[in-house]
Amino acid sequence: MEDVPEFVYFPFGGGPRVCIGNHFAIIEATLVLTTLVKHYTFELVSDHHKVDAEPLITLRPKNGLRMIVKKRK
Repeated sequence: MEDVPEFVYFPFGGGPRVCIGNHFAIIEATLVLTTLVKHYTFELVSDHHKVDAEPLITLRPKNGLRMIVKKRK
């Protein structure tokens, strides 16, 4: 993402108009991700395209992610 200006993506805003739920959202996302990683493994499929970020309203991978998800033993 060399062509995207630095500081273009602020998911919770900044300054006096910062989102009042940003701390809760970060904690919630951390808990969800740690729970998923505890129970599953994730890997990109072998022939996956180059992963580029797409900064829209939310930051997401351009063209999605094709992954293999396996339950941990």
